[in-house]
Amino acid sequence: MWKFLKFGFKAALGLGCAGAGVFTWVYVYGKASRPPPKEKAQAIVVMGARVLPRGQPSRALYARAERAAELFHEGVAPLLLVSGGRVDMPKSEAQAGCEVAMGHRVPPKACLLEAQSRSTAQNAEFSAPLLRERGVRHVVLVSDGYHLLRACAYFRRQGFAVTPVASGRALPWRDEAYWTAREVGALLSRPWLLWWAFERKARL
Repeated sequence: MWKFLKFGFKAALGLGCAGAGVFTWVYVYGKASRPPPKEKAQAIVVMGARVLPRGQPSRALYARAERAAELFHEGVAPLLLVSGGRVDMPKSEAQAGCEVAMGHRVPPKACLLEAQSRSTAQNAEFSAPLLRERGVRHVVLVSDGYHLLRACAYFRRQGFAVTPVASGRALPWRDEAYWTAREVGALLSRPWLLWWAFERKARL
């Protein structure tokens, strides 16, 4: 019995240390992604977020699309792709995000929609063929800071070089801690994703 308890204590301690390490990594990664990228890319990808019942973008989606529009006007990339499907709402996350971008003077011809995905993994999977068709190898990925490490990992797994940029949306510390902890859980449940969290050359 004592051996079993001792093993359980060591396992819990190990998981706790791993969780704390990943929490710190996710937090620091998001904070370090706030400055605009110094290098040019071929596309800016906006990660989808919730759409409200009347079709308005949530604060998260609005901030992401607004930041992407700023990067577009700074000349970071000539193409903006918004990714995110529709979940029992009048319009998709992609459509709502694209409307925000166009409201910030991004030309409609520069906006590309991926409106089928319903998860971060699908954002990358379904966006990949649309980007490849246009010869895109390097993307700037825009999302909330806490989401960037996992989102970048999925896009790198699809073969893209990825530069992360945080939307800059300010969150109360409790909300930021909650969402960061959720990201830690998602990463620890798929530990192989951490391999793709590191920058690498495009494989397309």
